[in-house]
Amino acid sequence: MSKPSKCITLDDDRIIPEVVRLHLHMWGGDRKASELPSEVDLNGCPNLTDVSMLGRLIKLDLSNTVVADVSMLGSVRFLYLSGCRNIVDVSNLGGVEHLDLSRTLVKDVSALGHVKKLSLEDCANVEDVYSLRYVEDLNLNYCPKIRDVSALGSVKTLSLYGCRSIKDYSAVPQARR
Repeated sequence: MSKPSKCITLDDDRIIPEVVRLHLHMWGGDRKASELPSEVDLNGCPNLTDVSMLGRLIKLDLSNTVVADVSMLGSVRFLYLSGCRNIVDVSNLGGVEHLDLSRTLVKDVSALGHVKKLSLEDCANVEDVYSLRYVEDLNLNYCPKIRDVSALGSVKTLSLYGCRSIKDYSAVPQARR
């Protein structure tokens, strides 16, 4: 049997609905790690728990999975973790450029102050956002525990819809609310 000359594209999830483990092999000894996929979408994979080997990707979508440990993903540039209810510690994700933590149980976001685009929409545990003052695009919609946004005056794009505990918006005239 000869080795295949090209890989196929799996863009219809009905093709492999029962896959438990998927191995991607590259033919030829002269291949480099840089030729691996740069973008992986695993949104909704129900049994995905260990993502430690995915830290070299450029774009990774793990939304709506049961992943808990994301400590090895700090080098991913675009990281989507929306709906990952098991994630608590995001202290190693400060180097991510675009980070979506919407609908997670994250509380401490102090390490995320240099993320360019950050979504914490519907994060019921987030209270202190002082460290996020250097984020360029910040979505805090429906975060019920946030009270003080006075440090966010330099955030270029700020969304605060549904943040009912905030009483004073004077320091953030740019905020959409």
